[in-house]
Amino acid sequence: MRHNKQPIQLNRQRGNTLVIAVFVIVILGGLVAALASLLRTTSESVVVEVLGTRSYLAAQAGLEQAMMEVYPLNSAPVSDCGVDGSNYSFSGSPGLQQCTATINCDRAVYTNDGNEAFTHLVVTSEAVCDAGSQRASRRLRIETRVEN
Repeated sequence: MRHNKQPIQLNRQRGNTLVIAVFVIVILGGLVAALASLLRTTSESVVVEVLGTRSYLAAQAGLEQAMMEVYPLNSAPVSDCGVDGSNYSFSGSPGLQQCTATINCDRAVYTNDGNEAFTHLVVTSEAVCDAGSQRASRRLRIETRVEN
């Protein structure tokens, strides 16, 4: 039995392998570039998330320090804003290095229906953390009432 097909000429197929190889290299190069971009974006978002958490904790620590000064241990509460404008640096703390907290305090005196006077304090802590070119800040506020 004889086949009537002509034998495939090798001259016509020259260069096909080269075209396929270039095509595969271009596709793989694009894939590598996309994965590298994804990896860079993911690592930047992790840095921002960690800085945000650190700045939140630094602001919380600033508030706690301010409340310790308003309500000293074994003594009467202080009804003035002695903590207004205080700056706290956390350089000795390994978790909050490169973070600072600034405390602001607003004070108002009110009397209730029973003619009892009390001082209303609004303490605000704003913390900023830096890491290279990245920066994150958080602002926390607490309100308290001190009876006069």
